[in-house]
Amino acid sequence: MSTARTSRRRLLASAAGLGGAALATTVATADEAAAADALAGWLNVKDSAYGALGDDSADDQPAIQKAIDAAGQGGTVYFPPGKYRIASPLKLSLGVTLRGDWNPHFPVRTNMPDSFLRPGIGNFTGEALIVIDPAPAQGAYIDSAYRGGPRLYGLALDGRDTLTKVPDGATVGDPIDGVRINPGVKDVGMDKVTIWRFTGNGVNAQNAAAFQFNQVHCVDNNLHGFTWGDSQGTGGGLVDADLFQCYSQGNSLHGYDILNPNAVTMVDCRSEWNGRHGYNITGINYSMVVVGCNTDRSGQDGFHVSTSAGGRFIQFLGCLAKRDGKTGTGWSGFSITGSAAEGVVLTGCSTSTGRNDDNTGDYSPSYGITTSALNSASCVSLVGGEYVGVTAPFNDAGAVVVRHSGVTAGTHTDTGITWDKSDVHMVSGAAGTTRDVQFWSRGKNRRWALRTTDTAESGAGDGSDFALVRYADDGTAIDTPVTVRRNTGRITLGQSGTTPGVVVNATASPGVSLVQTQAAGQGYSVTGADTASRAFQSQVTGDSINRFAMDIAGTQSFGPGGSTGRDTSWGRLGAAQVGSADSDIVAGLAGKGIKVKEGTNAKMGTLTLNGATAVTVATTAVTATSRIFLTVQAPGGTPAGIAYVSARTAGTSFSVKGVAGDTSTVAWLIVEPA
Repeated sequence: MSTARTSRRRLLASAAGLGGAALATTVATADEAAAADALAGWLNVKDSAYGALGDDSADDQPAIQKAIDAAGQGGTVYFPPGKYRIASPLKLSLGVTLRGDWNPHFPVRTNMPDSFLRPGIGNFTGEALIVIDPAPAQGAYIDSAYRGGPRLYGLALDGRDTLTKVPDGATVGDPIDGVRINPGVKDVGMDKVTIWRFTGNGVNAQNAAAFQFNQVHCVDNNLHGFTWGDSQGTGGGLVDADLFQCYSQGNSLHGYDILNPNAVTMVDCRSEWNGRHGYNITGINYSMVVVGCNTDRSGQDGFHVSTSAGGRFIQFLGCLAKRDGKTGTGWSGFSITGSAAEGVVLTGCSTSTGRNDDNTGDYSPSYGITTSALNSASCVSLVGGEYVGVTAPFNDAGAVVVRHSGVTAGTHTDTGITWDKSDVHMVSGAAGTTRDVQFWSRGKNRRWALRTTDTAESGAGDGSDFALVRYADDGTAIDTPVTVRRNTGRITLGQSGTTPGVVVNATASPGVSLVQTQAAGQGYSVTGADTASRAFQSQVTGDSINRFAMDIAGTQSFGPGGSTGRDTSWGRLGAAQVGSADSDIVAGLAGKGIKVKEGTNAKMGTLTLNGATAVTVATTAVTATSRIFLTVQAPGGTPAGIAYVSARTAGTSFSVKGVAGDTSTVAWLIVEPA
């Protein structure tokens, strides 16, 4: 190879790295390209050596294929402006570049007047317009890897004459893809390529790897816009791929159909007005990052992730789902379903509702995000973002959504959107399972857990109680100091050992204040394990023995504090009896004493003597052993100072007599012996 040839090729390669503007300048005219062929290894399909016409009539496939075969590994086949009809697929295997001058974004707006490849009119035979097969000699392919694999640049592929496009994937005859990449192919690059109006898929890759796609547009195809694998799980999936600013619009099935993604990055890609899901991601999600991608008016879900067990890590960052689910109710901007969703994270993603561009049709989607059919170990993490649906912002049927800071939600109604702007952290899981927020010491074991327990829910507002769980240094549960019952709202404090369950260190008075707002409500209720249990006890700092205690029956005992035991008690002594079994009752303040209620069936009262005639006092308080004390309160008649109990009937009455002429007022008091 001459120095001039090498320098020219490197110059052109450098120009390619500068982007579309530099490349367009490099290949601006057929004459310039032809002049460069001899030095740069560029082969012009219209050169006499190959004979393509580009007249929109003749079959140019043999001429183009001849140029491809002549170019070999690292060569470039250039298509000057023209309308190239081909009756059978163009075949690539080695690292050949097919290069045209196409760059517009929306093909339907330009009607492709100048430069495109199109299947032959009514006589195309094959599975795709361009078929890429593995390199025939793997050793030679690997040895020349510095020149890369097959590359398509600046091409327009128009399949409008293959078959008539019909809704939702229906075809007449065998579908024809725009580009078919067969199993075993590696290192395919596509840049500024438009594929539209094919009866099959725009790009169909099965069990191939290492893709670099930039601004590849698949529009109005009868199946998927892009597909890597199919719904039956065949085809190997998408591996080692970077997709940048790709665009899928108006395809009858999914915009992007992706199986088993592994080491995949999608940046700034779009999916609009496709018949089914905008992004259909299925199988085992080994690792995938989707950044700044968006959907608009998909027939079904905007982003549909149907996972299989064994995968991890699919990250959505700054993605937007807009007006999806246009074909019916139940669809969502984001849908996470399948058997597992470990590692599914949505950061700064959002959904919005809307109708068709002309304001017809129904508002959609039904939900901002839906989860379903996932195992209880799955977790879909939402960080920031805004989720809106016509029915509800969230349809957490899988009970796996964890909402983090900054997530807002809204429901689209006839009068507008009703917003829920609360900053909610959600931990959800199936009924009958524990749901924890755990606190760990880094490098050690968990220390605490806030838990919704696995107690059964019967539908009566019970079960799924709330608990605070304490753990030992080795991470094993010690006890549950606090439990809140969902059916009653009551708080249970329970702790093992002798340490008090609750300690209040008060810096203000009162230390504990209970305000009972319910009429006739109860203040405190204590249930003891036995009759020796205490309902209350108190001491002063430094005491080793409580100065005051009240047992579960209400008996109160008192002591001097310090280390001296309590020596005085007061409480129930029997039926309708209150007193002390070990202490005197003392009125220790002058002016204070004992007051006894008088009246019907009382223990105390007054009577007026009738001389020696007995005066009867009716009272059920008198017993056979009652001590009845009499004393003159006011002399009357001929007072003699003599009054005595002359008779008694237990439980009924007693009688009092004086002497002839004595009408004094006498007080009486009944006291029972202890």
